Formats: sequence, structure tokens, C-alpha cells
Amino acid sequence: MKKLVFLLIILLILWISGSAYWFVCRTRCDCRNSPVPGEIFSPRETALAALNASLEEAKTFLGAAGTQIVYFETSRASVGAEIVPARYLTALKLYLDNHPEARVTVTGHSDSQGPADFNLMLSNLRAKYVRTCFAMAGIRPEQIEVSGKGISEPAGDNLTPEGRTQNRRTDINIKM
Repeated sequence: MKKLVFLLIILLILWISGSAYWFVCRTRCDCRNSPVPGEIFSPRETALAALNASLEEAKTFLGAAGTQIVYFETSRASVGAEIVPARYLTALKLYLDNHPEARVTVTGHSDSQGPADFNLMLSNLRAKYVRTCFAMAGIRPEQIEVSGKGISEPAGDNLTPEGRTQNRRTDINIKM
């Protein structure tokens, strides 16, 4: 009786493995003719393809994002919160790391309150603050060009508080 049970167990195991082989190799694919995974792509080609896809996605994202604007409080050259979204910063770093010829221009602006020379200095400090934040995020400082425009390029009307708020800013653009 033990021999019969043992023989039935062996037959059951053989039947299960045979049906699994038939299902996987005959129904799902032809195992004998499928290539070895290493022959399709080498690991280097796969990594390079993934990097190129990521770079293309970053370039598309940055192009669609356009000019990034960082707003500042009155007479301040720093921001309490993050200056740009983390996804933008990650895409910017990836793109700049792989395109050393690309540049980021950071242009500081101010409202018309106070003396013109103070506003010019303040707009330069705002642009340098953004450059420092980018450098701390790992972007090479030599790829970041800064300039201050003072009150020369207002985005809003300097006669209203809302307009002055729009003028206390830095514009971040990418030269691809």
C-alpha cells in the first residue's frame, strides 16, 4: 500500500510539472526559441537607454515649466520656504549634470520702494541667494548666471501693493 501511495505521489508530481511546462512554454511562449535575456540588451545599454529617457523627460518637463518665479518679502533677500518645487530642482540638476554647456539665468528684481541703488543691490542679492540655494542642491555654480535689474523691469504696477509684490521676485530661466 505504501508503494502504491508513493507511486501515485511521484505520478502527481510529474503530471504537475509536465502541465506547468506545457502551459508556460507552449501556451505563453516558445521557451526553446526565446533569446537569453543578456543577448537582448547589455546592462550598459539598458542603463544608457534609461538615462536618455530620463534626460528627455527632464528636458520636456523643464521646457513646459517655463520661467520659474521666486517671490520675496519686502526688503528681504531670502525666502523662508523652498524656492522651487523639488521635482523642478531634480529635473534641473539631472539636465545640467548631463549638459555642461547649458546655463541657468537668475535675474533679480525689486519694487520701487526705497533708493534705486539699494533696489539694484537688493535684486543682485536675491539672484545670488537663489544661486546659493541651487549650489547647495548640487548644481554647479559656474552653470548659474546671476544679474540684478532693480526696478527696471517691473511685472506689476509699483503704485499698488499687489503690483509691488509681483515685482519683488527672481526669474529663473534655462538656456538649453
